[in-house]
Amino acid sequence: MRAKAKSVRNIIAASLLGCLVILMLMPAPRAFDFPREGATGIPNGVAAPFAGKWWLGFPEGDGFINGAPLVDCASAVELIPNGADRLLYRSSADVEIEFELMAFSGRTTWLPKWGESSIAVWLNADEFFIYSVDLTTGKARWDSPKVFRRC
Repeated sequence: MRAKAKSVRNIIAASLLGCLVILMLMPAPRAFDFPREGATGIPNGVAAPFAGKWWLGFPEGDGFINGAPLVDCASAVELIPNGADRLLYRSSADVEIEFELMAFSGRTTWLPKWGESSIAVWLNADEFFIYSVDLTTGKARWDSPKVFRRC
């Protein structure tokens, strides 16, 4: 009886070890391949291209569930240059946040006076992705951008 129980335990242990090896050898799940570098011809670190009113929502495409945007053009977010490398973000509720802009690796980093920074990646002159940056790790959240579209 003891020998039978020992053999069952060995089979279970071997099965678990086999499953662990398979999991370790499987490729890691990949996030959607969102762009990390902006379109050429649009300067990074410069406030002027961001000027205007913007719709704010989520990326669209296969595999996405898209509902209503966070902000539509009827209540658009307004981005106002405040010098060459500063940008004022004004919500439809008149909440304002100023960002210092910095060009880095084909994209624009938005640096607030406090809180999380963001990374803007231009898709074209009327659309860009914005990724938040984790305050504690400094890593961009490349798997969950928001989309700004010019109104």
